Amino acid sequence: MGNRAGGARGGGAGRRIGGGPPVVEDRLTAAMQLASILVLDVGANDRLGLGRRLGVPVPLTEPRQASGRVREAELFEKACRERLGRLDLTLLQQLHRLLSNGATPLGPVVDEAMQDRVRLGLSGEGSDPSVGTATAADDTSERSHSTLQPFASPGALQKSPERIRISEDQVIAALGPGGSINEAMAGYEPRPGQVRMARAVTRSLNDGLRLVIEAGTGTGKSLAYLVPASMFAVANGRRVVISTNTITLQEQLFNKDIPVLRKALPHDVQVAVLKGRTHYLCLRRLRLFLSNGLDGAPERILAARIAIWVRTTETGDRGELAISEAESAIWTNHLSADVMHCTTRLCRDNRSGRCFLARARRRAEGAHLLVVNHALLLTDRAMENPVLPEYDDVILDEAHHLEAVATDQLGTTVSAREIGFELASLSQPQGGTRFGGTVARIAAVFVEAAGEPGREQIASITAPIHEACETARVAVSSLFEVSTDLMDRASRGGRGDAVDRELRLTESHREGESWGPVAMAWDEASAALALVDRGLQGMVAAFDPFVGSSETVDDAVADLAASRQAISEARESLTRILAAPDDTEVYWIAGAGREMTMHAAPLAVDALLQSNLYEQKSAIIMTSATIQVGGSFRHFRNRLGLPQDTMVLEVASPFDYPKQALLLVPRDLPDPTSPAHGTVIQDILAGVASAMNGRTLVLFTSYASLRAAHAHLREMTPHLTILGQGIDGPRSVILDRFRATPNAILLGTNSFWEGIDVVGDALSCLVIVKLPFTVPSDPVFAARSELLEDSFMQLAVPQAVLRLKQGFGRLIRSGTDRGVVAILDSRLVTRRYGQTFLDSLPPATIVHCGARELAGLVGDWITRVPDDLVPEHVAGIGDGTGLE
Repeated sequence: MGNRAGGARGGGAGRRIGGGPPVVEDRLTAAMQLASILVLDVGANDRLGLGRRLGVPVPLTEPRQASGRVREAELFEKACRERLGRLDLTLLQQLHRLLSNGATPLGPVVDEAMQDRVRLGLSGEGSDPSVGTATAADDTSERSHSTLQPFASPGALQKSPERIRISEDQVIAALGPGGSINEAMAGYEPRPGQVRMARAVTRSLNDGLRLVIEAGTGTGKSLAYLVPASMFAVANGRRVVISTNTITLQEQLFNKDIPVLRKALPHDVQVAVLKGRTHYLCLRRLRLFLSNGLDGAPERILAARIAIWVRTTETGDRGELAISEAESAIWTNHLSADVMHCTTRLCRDNRSGRCFLARARRRAEGAHLLVVNHALLLTDRAMENPVLPEYDDVILDEAHHLEAVATDQLGTTVSAREIGFELASLSQPQGGTRFGGTVARIAAVFVEAAGEPGREQIASITAPIHEACETARVAVSSLFEVSTDLMDRASRGGRGDAVDRELRLTESHREGESWGPVAMAWDEASAALALVDRGLQGMVAAFDPFVGSSETVDDAVADLAASRQAISEARESLTRILAAPDDTEVYWIAGAGREMTMHAAPLAVDALLQSNLYEQKSAIIMTSATIQVGGSFRHFRNRLGLPQDTMVLEVASPFDYPKQALLLVPRDLPDPTSPAHGTVIQDILAGVASAMNGRTLVLFTSYASLRAAHAHLREMTPHLTILGQGIDGPRSVILDRFRATPNAILLGTNSFWEGIDVVGDALSCLVIVKLPFTVPSDPVFAARSELLEDSFMQLAVPQAVLRLKQGFGRLIRSGTDRGVVAILDSRLVTRRYGQTFLDSLPPATIVHCGARELAGLVGDWITRVPDDLVPEHVAGIGDGTGLE
């Protein structure tokens, strides 16, 4: 994001800043970048969001003409100057040092704000506001976060020695007509399905049982588990963990549902959100990051945003910031509170109660309800220094993601870029015998601690490390190059840098002639990385007499240990992938553009979940709107290895799907594998979008199809606004534009199949281009398929059914929504398994029709009531009820 910020004045040429890549000198882009720094939680690509927050009136469509862009840039610059002018002088000086003097393209506006302050005669005490020579770290001492008071922990829970049963009647009364939830929540309506679910959750908590619940959209499942969970936790002094897959649901629980809960219930329920360590800012690392100098514009822009944020944040959670992908890497590598860099024993922030991670942990220790995500839940037990406090009972929402999250978290990924970054951070040749980087910096700390006699000692240790780092850089680069050659030869494809490709490493590959260069390259890389590891170990040992003598020394040792651990873990992961394969894992190499990665993942997660979750906890409750396949929980239970005594419950949606939703299934479409399919689909999309005058979400299974449809719709429907994922902006930005634009069509893939919520008329039509089958060549899918007798029906179809159910669920989000779903895949009617998909969907009114009838039927449904449809077209899908 920072690299594309652009100059604050003038043209379209590029220039280099801070040794980084070219920055486009576009005044509007630079103004939005500065606005994003000041707003903190809105990204630089979100014009509409920035405009709303700063009071800048901006049109829905970004101006393309130079004059229009300049006019809009001036409005943003004016708003930024006003906001900068209201900052504390010390902070404004810090931003000036970070962003001005050619360091970033944002300097001119900051310069003007600084000059305005000087004209007002508001100079800082003991400082000259016109001078930018002080170090950027000057204002990251305690005074930069002086408003952060030491945290008063609510105290650990007093756990009852025996499970105290809570009353089902009290739970149901709270959720019923005239109950406390009804009084606390405006517009609340008691729902029978919610009561059924709450009763089942109560029994599970009381008796320590396993329970799986499919709760249809609109059930109110969050309160159905939060009410009994809070009553149980308070009565027993026991913590109940609530685990979700997405941040969106975490925020909904914490900001919407839990405040209602606390208002409604008589007991004082303590609630906390806890995330993985890398989500939290480490103040020690922030000081180090700023004092070591900032290489380029991206680092300086992120530092400026954090300089403002750190003065007010109570949590230090990066989720409060709008951080780009590039900035995310900077955060992880330099700022996060990861375990490798933690110096708890002598950390002054920990002692003073200012450490954000420690504060989050103390909140968690006193919480009755602790909200986490699946990734942290599944990996915390394996950590050397776990984050989660003790708990016995857990509720997993969005449970349909559990297998995928377990696969990801229990596997490993190694990239050439990350290893190269670590080696370059350690040792940076500067000509002759001079080096920069972590090793050289920490050598100076050793000399300061040991005195002049230590200079020769540390030089004898660091010289071999520098040599080993260079050898390792070359060897690792060679390893990934020969691995890329192996992948290209195996796929018989070219070496196009824009192509995403994967190669599963099987026994046949390892026994073939092409494996020889890979094995040889790995031997060399392994030996070189081992030398780096041993050198760092020796350097850490040299500090032993001085550990604890100062924070500077402890910081140095922590950084060395972290670098050593990173190198060691990379070597261990590569050994696991290349030299010591196991029958219980799947291995593959992948290339996306110029990025090359190597991977390992568990072939199955059931045994791992059994040992890490099922055998360790008492009540385990899993819920989601999409669990069943064809009316059965069998697939879900088998994939997760749930114990036989696990109870299951289906709670149907309260929505009147036959009246609210029309499902159109064309009979005469080309097969999805046919060359004619794409053209026919594009014409249908143009007709449907015109009939709906926008208000349509189209879900794709590939970016190539999405891009082709985007170009076609732009040409065929110029009166509509076409918004394409990855074309017209990031996910959140185009979602906001879609909600705000009456005649918009939104084209999405991957993440748009679930987790988006557009209520009302803004979304009235959903088009699903193809059934969302997993690509057969996906390494994990292919390996798991080989273990099954009928992999298509046992794995491919169930996975696609669950994804289709998620996609379908984007349309009807409330009891007043009405709309149309069209599935443009002929396999629904030409393949035997098509009925399994239809049986798994909510009970909408279904119409089998011709492709040419689609646009007309869409228009009819929106303008007429469902009863007006021709009866012979209508077929039921099932009532979606039942209990297994």
